[in-house]
Amino acid sequence: MSKTKVEFKKLKIPTEYGVPIFDIFYVIENGRTKVMENFNALPSDLKDLVKDLLCRMATIPKFKSPKIKYNLKGYNYGEIKPKPHRFFFFQKCGDNYIFFEYLLKKEDSLSDDIYKRINEMKEKYEEEFRRFISTN
Repeated sequence: MSKTKVEFKKLKIPTEYGVPIFDIFYVIENGRTKVMENFNALPSDLKDLVKDLLCRMATIPKFKSPKIKYNLKGYNYGEIKPKPHRFFFFQKCGDNYIFFEYLLKKEDSLSDDIYKRINEMKEKYEEEFRRFISTN
């Protein structure tokens, strides 16, 4: 059984948004990043919307948007839903946001089984992130 290699990469926040009070990271697992691969595949207008939301999350205390849920009911992670059926999942760890999963759902909403699976991923990445922060 091979060991999974988990890394975290920090996003740069453009200066026009102001000084970041939170850092934004995304997960890279075994050299691949589901979040950024799917982000890069989005149309330009949707990419711009997601970038704007992330930059505002990083620079505005308690930033609110109808496209962001910071805590999903029953779980302690959040989602950005820039368009119906597209979900970027994140968790807050100290003064950091870690984006760790992306899902595209064709119809209806996500099932609780999916949210439970995402929660297991969140816990794994949270533990890895604590190790990452302590060594950097």
